Amino acid sequence: MPNPVAPLTSWRQSVEFITRGIRELAETDFSQVRFGDAGFAWWLAAVVLGMTGLTLARIVLFRRRHSRFHSGFAIDRRFQKPMWIRILYNLPKLAFAGAILLLLVAVADPFLTATEEVAGSMDSRVRIDLVDVSGSMAWEFAHTGKSKAEIAREAHLKFLAMRRNKNDRVSLWLFSTHPYMVDDFVTDAELYYFEVADAPYVMTLQIDRAMIVPRGRVRIIPVEGGSNIVRPLAAITKQLDQDELTSGHSGGQYRAVLIVTDAAVEEFPANELAELHKRNVRPYIILINSSNPDAVGVAVSAVPELVEQIRGYGGDYFDVSDPESLQKAYEAIDTREAVRFQVTHRAFKVPIYPRFLLVGMTLLLVGIPLGTLAELFWGTDP
Repeated sequence: MPNPVAPLTSWRQSVEFITRGIRELAETDFSQVRFGDAGFAWWLAAVVLGMTGLTLARIVLFRRRHSRFHSGFAIDRRFQKPMWIRILYNLPKLAFAGAILLLLVAVADPFLTATEEVAGSMDSRVRIDLVDVSGSMAWEFAHTGKSKAEIAREAHLKFLAMRRNKNDRVSLWLFSTHPYMVDDFVTDAELYYFEVADAPYVMTLQIDRAMIVPRGRVRIIPVEGGSNIVRPLAAITKQLDQDELTSGHSGGQYRAVLIVTDAAVEEFPANELAELHKRNVRPYIILINSSNPDAVGVAVSAVPELVEQIRGYGGDYFDVSDPESLQKAYEAIDTREAVRFQVTHRAFKVPIYPRFLLVGMTLLLVGIPLGTLAELFWGTDP
């Protein structure tokens, strides 16, 4: 004989599950939310908005079938739907719109970053990634239809994917006219990958008509646009000195600076490279350039001198147009001596898309039946 308590228990568990999901979404700190695939979500949102616009245009511009214009008699207010019925009639539509919005957010792969206290030590290779976001990076990389900044970011992300699970301790810097430290040393490869992916392609004073970099990835800053590599290398030297003091390491550890640039620099950093060499820091360049002298914005004459300086201090350069260069860069970084350091905490990614997905599906499950009932009872009334 079926147990009548079981369905009641399942119903209560379902309600508790949904209630807990709504509470978690309400308690989410949205200022800390980041997105793993916002581009695809924006594309879907554009499709939804386009379909909504076409539907509204059809309703406004075209007369419904089996209908005729009003005979001219006004309907008295007492025979019209009361305000509370109008509100109830439109509530399912609002629920449906809210559900679509929450589902679009869920598609964007929202996540939070959190820290976990751990004890122990880790062997890691210390590296600073210095990324060129100057105005010259907005010009086309020869015969690709893409800007040098896009080619540079794609190469950098491929390199990071290769270095995953290698326990690299990495810091991210951007430079144009001035240097900007995006994040101090981190060991979370997943978090660092998203930081690099989200960083702007270009920082410049203004967007030139010939620049082909995506406008949404350009940061307009009045004092930027140049390509000063001296300032960031001097700032990185200070950062490494400070890190030695705070991490408890004495001098002598081997480290690397990976420079992603088109080498169209304003000044050659001879003194700064010498200071880094004293600290056992090897410089490497992923060169975003082209041997084609007709390529727009490419400072071909600047490349040999800068590369010669890099090689003079034990480093090397890797041409992004060479398919094997990223592998060579990976191997060069891997030959650096590993450093053991104490781990006190680590950051990790906490996906929260189920919160948005659960509430969105709940609104659909509630809104669609209620909308059907509202249309049956009140849809034909004036």
